[in-house]
Amino acid sequence: MKKDEKQPESSGVQPGQTPDETPQESGAQTAEAPGEETAPAKETEAQAEEPAPGQEDSCEDPGEEPQEDSEDFDPENGEYPDEEYDWEEDAPLSFGARLFSASTSLLRWIVLVAVLLVLILGGTFFSMYRSVSLSNLPQYQVSWAGQTLETAGYDWSVPVMGFLHRDFSKKPGSSWQDLEPVSEGHPALELPEYTTAQLTIQNEAGETLFEGDAAAYDAFHFSENGAYSAILTVTSPESTGAQGSYTYQFNFQLEAQPRLVLSDTGVSQGSVIGVRLEGVLGDMVPALTTELAEIPFTLYQGEWVAFVPVDYNQMAGEYTISATVNGQTVTETVQVYGRQRRELDTYTIDGTSAIPYVGALPKNMDFLWEINDPDIYWDGSFIQPVQGKILRDYSVLEYTDRLDPTDPLNAAIPLDLIAAYNANIAPRRSINVTMATTTGSPVVAPAAGRVVYAETNGSLGRVVVIEHGCGVKSLFYLLGRRDVDEGDFVTQGQQIGTTQGHVICEMRVGDIPVNPWDAWRRAGGLFF
Repeated sequence: MKKDEKQPESSGVQPGQTPDETPQESGAQTAEAPGEETAPAKETEAQAEEPAPGQEDSCEDPGEEPQEDSEDFDPENGEYPDEEYDWEEDAPLSFGARLFSASTSLLRWIVLVAVLLVLILGGTFFSMYRSVSLSNLPQYQVSWAGQTLETAGYDWSVPVMGFLHRDFSKKPGSSWQDLEPVSEGHPALELPEYTTAQLTIQNEAGETLFEGDAAAYDAFHFSENGAYSAILTVTSPESTGAQGSYTYQFNFQLEAQPRLVLSDTGVSQGSVIGVRLEGVLGDMVPALTTELAEIPFTLYQGEWVAFVPVDYNQMAGEYTISATVNGQTVTETVQVYGRQRRELDTYTIDGTSAIPYVGALPKNMDFLWEINDPDIYWDGSFIQPVQGKILRDYSVLEYTDRLDPTDPLNAAIPLDLIAAYNANIAPRRSINVTMATTTGSPVVAPAAGRVVYAETNGSLGRVVVIEHGCGVKSLFYLLGRRDVDEGDFVTQGQQIGTTQGHVICEMRVGDIPVNPWDAWRRAGGLFF
């Protein structure tokens, strides 16, 4: 048969067999008739003659037939099988290899979770950072001479979360606030609680008049009127969350006028009026004028102060208090009221008239009334210096041996005769407080001060006088023992002596006796 002729396809049925009698395949190759080739073999040869894809340029000898691969060729099917993966079971992994594999997988998961957390936290931090704005800055109310100051600049660091902060800053620049004219020689500076401040004040010529903190400014006073500028920096307390400061820049015209301030405009006899003169520029000492007493001004902590006594027998009515400084005079009025009349009867028969009494002091003590220390030694209220029974109180009218018309012993005496007799008995007014005490009871200083007198003086017995400042004095008579000397400084509550049964306590401002109970009970103008 020629090579180009087409062989009929074999049906797989042998001659003399029906299609149903087709022999079954077995493990052995089916025998072939001599001289005949099976179709598969021919097809295999044809395939072998055809060059494999990509091998057209092979350098094999075209006259040489290709060799069959004995390992890959399948003689049963007459073809090369497709390459297949060797599914032979892998050898078991060692413990170390399995541990390494598990660790690697766990590490991958950890890295993945860490990346996710970083992304989530980063987004959260960014969102929180962006949410913090200028509205989160503290709002401060700062005033100068009663006028609210406007912020010129700021520098703040606001916490966002943990170590994360957001900063806000604005330089003051050339923005200055112009205030209304200021009339006080020491304009009040009002700051938020717990903040600190730095203040610089310059005059119109650019000279620095003051530079310091708020505590130092308390003692500063302007010496003259004029145009001024100031820079104020207010810093937050360290305990708060946001840390930073505000800066204020302002100009003002100082037009200070003296102003007289009284502790009260209505007082009773025996009281003390506190007087303060504000808005005084320069070092000129002001003069105080009043019908009530001659009292000088004292410069205390940058302010001119005075304590005006009202005598126990001062006539009730309206009085003026005037102050003159730098050619300017300011005046205020005060109303004096009479004190309730109190009377005390003592008798020679029962001995009550023998209660010790101190009225006018001897001339050798007059020098004391000129002592006026330019300071205030007391701090807060005075205290009662001795404990005992009050026998004679301040401003009491004491009558000796008056007849009592209700007494049965005086029943036979006509009432008109009793009245005429009593009218001829002149009372004496108490200007101090007399107490009966247990002998040896301690007497203490009612407030801090300087001992200006410590002597034994005739009928006054042992005497101690303490100057508390500004002409305010405490006096003690009839002491049983004296524990201090002239020139000593005493503190409140310090023992200055003891009693011998009776003790007389007195308080004076200048040379005028005043009611000591006001001071002992923290009342009146001494605490203005």
